[in-house]
Amino acid sequence: MLPNDLLLSVSQLNVCVGDRPLLTDVSFDLRKGQMLCIIGESGAGKSTLIKALQGMMPATCARFVYSPARIDIGGPMPAQLGLPQARWVMQDPLAALNPRQTLGRSIAESLYQERLSKADLRRRVLHALTDVELPETFYDRKPAQVSLGQAQRACLARALIAQPQLIFFDEPLSALDALVQKKIALRMDLLRRASDTTFIAVTHDLGFAAAYADQILVLKDGSVSAYQSRKAFFDAPESGYAQELVRAAQSLGVLAEVAA
Repeated sequence: MLPNDLLLSVSQLNVCVGDRPLLTDVSFDLRKGQMLCIIGESGAGKSTLIKALQGMMPATCARFVYSPARIDIGGPMPAQLGLPQARWVMQDPLAALNPRQTLGRSIAESLYQERLSKADLRRRVLHALTDVELPETFYDRKPAQVSLGQAQRACLARALIAQPQLIFFDEPLSALDALVQKKIALRMDLLRRASDTTFIAVTHDLGFAAAYADQILVLKDGSVSAYQSRKAFFDAPESGYAQELVRAAQSLGVLAEVAA
């Protein structure tokens, strides 16, 4: 029997392109309000995994459970599954935003199905801008008129405004400088806790994972190399590859003290 607070359960997920396996027997469980960080070198299968979870790549799974939509399936994943009540924040915010639209209009797109009045729509968008610490004047700005970090905040606002159950992040901080990374990472965590939204974040940054993850999933050549709680992972990584990652992060001084 599955726990009442389980949001997503994945058992033995496999992805193949032709005869080439990209992911092999990937399994994890994620409870509501948690953050899962997916870590691994380039080509390990991180982005492939989040695409497969949304039906954007052909995949099979022994069991796939997504509680907000009461999805409980096994075998081939339906093409274009499209998880309801889920959003995606991409690595490059300028590629994710329409250059011809204002930030306000881009953020409002997530609410069009609600058929709100123009006044209510604007009020919701302005509130979303405030949530990500952007001034109301940004409502009328276009992507070319803001910094990369401000554009990424707008993408976060667009994801959160629809009040999703789950948000996927694909390297959301990698294009930003260190100070902006820190500010946006902290804001992401505060908003997650305030809204009880579940996050799945692909990242190379073990410092980010050490600060904010509840669980860590390490991929190596398309297979799970480690799957542990944050504290367990940094205290006693369960594979040689995971140990190498932690030692490298420690030598670079990117790990703060890991809380229980």
